[in-house]
Amino acid sequence: MGNDVVARATRRIGRRGASLAFVGLLSLVVAASLAFAPADQRATPGYTMLASVAPLTVWAFAWCVIGGLCLVQTFMRSDRIAFAAATALLLLYGLVYLVSTFTGDNPRGWVGGAVWLAFGGWIALIATWPEAVSVDRLPGTGSAAVVVADASGTILSWNPQAATLFGWSTDEAVGRPLTVLMPARFRDQHTAGLARVRSTSESELAGRIIPLVGLRRDGSEFPIALTVNAWHSDEGITYTGVIRPMGGGGVVRAE
Repeated sequence: MGNDVVARATRRIGRRGASLAFVGLLSLVVAASLAFAPADQRATPGYTMLASVAPLTVWAFAWCVIGGLCLVQTFMRSDRIAFAAATALLLLYGLVYLVSTFTGDNPRGWVGGAVWLAFGGWIALIATWPEAVSVDRLPGTGSAAVVVADASGTILSWNPQAATLFGWSTDEAVGRPLTVLMPARFRDQHTAGLARVRSTSESELAGRIIPLVGLRRDGSEFPIALTVNAWHSDEGITYTGVIRPMGGGGVVRAE
């Protein structure tokens, strides 16, 4: 039961959101370690070095703010502020430790400096990942299948209706190309269309209802109506497709 809850939460916020939640919790732990450090710990070189730059309560407050911001933006559509703030604080913390080695305040500060700088670099790298799209909360989709994919046509997420419609579970679908959802005869046309959008940043099909043919996991074909939208951001293009099965058993030809 607990594993199912964690899996559903992770799918909703994505890998990026899960990483941000981890950073948020870690930041709160660091804040507590600074605010409630015993006297003997405050006397160690690392703590005295930090206190020489700013009072430990100030450091604790900064970490607490960053932690809260990360946890809040974990569940928001845009989380760039949290990633930027967390990266800045981690890099600052690492630089303070590193400089303390050369000033003699903390001879072993280079160890902590290397760790914090590497951690900051890791967070900066994660910030380049596409932001999660919560397909369960997209407006106007109702009971339709919703598929989210990146610029290369790789599935990032989809809702339970899409899993039921195509026969792939969410865990199985994420990371696969969109071409697994269409018959082979349409795949070259689809790939060419994605390449054209990447080069021109424009999609002729955005917002239109497109009659197509879907392909279930068992190999059976069925007619569908697709509405696709392209979302542009600094990370690239993200596609959101709303898919509804069409009545009747006839085959619909692609335009």
